[in-house]
Amino acid sequence: MPLFTRKESVPLDARDRALREEMARLESELHRLANETPKPVRTKAARPSPPKAVNAFAAPLPRASATTAPADAGRFNERGVRKFDLLAFIHNLGENLTGPAGNNPAMAKMLAAGGIHGLRPLRKERRVARNRFLFLFFTLLLILWGVAYTYIRQR
Repeated sequence: MPLFTRKESVPLDARDRALREEMARLESELHRLANETPKPVRTKAARPSPPKAVNAFAAPLPRASATTAPADAGRFNERGVRKFDLLAFIHNLGENLTGPAGNNPAMAKMLAAGGIHGLRPLRKERRVARNRFLFLFFTLLLILWGVAYTYIRQR
């Protein structure tokens, strides 16, 4: 057993070293492949067919005329600009404010109740945030009161 070798104290260090060695090997392979001259590749692709002749006597395709109205004609004004839809705006605003729905309601319940070891429950997090806000609010109020008192006293 060698005397001056050190054991790996953190398992991630060994994994990190192994990944770095793998990256170095792959980079050398990339440099080797980049320096090689490419070999001509022959494929069995079919030759493109010549363009088909257009039949001059065929009936033309029907085009959309101005008389046919699109299905959502009520959404656009006479200039083709989309009209403002208040109900759709309110619906989209509500969706944007609430955010996406949770993918795992059971996980949300566990987080709220503190069911995961090592994480504090959301009740405690809310209480800490509320207390921090109240402390900063009263500190700001005290500073403003001091500034106002000093200003009034100087007059």
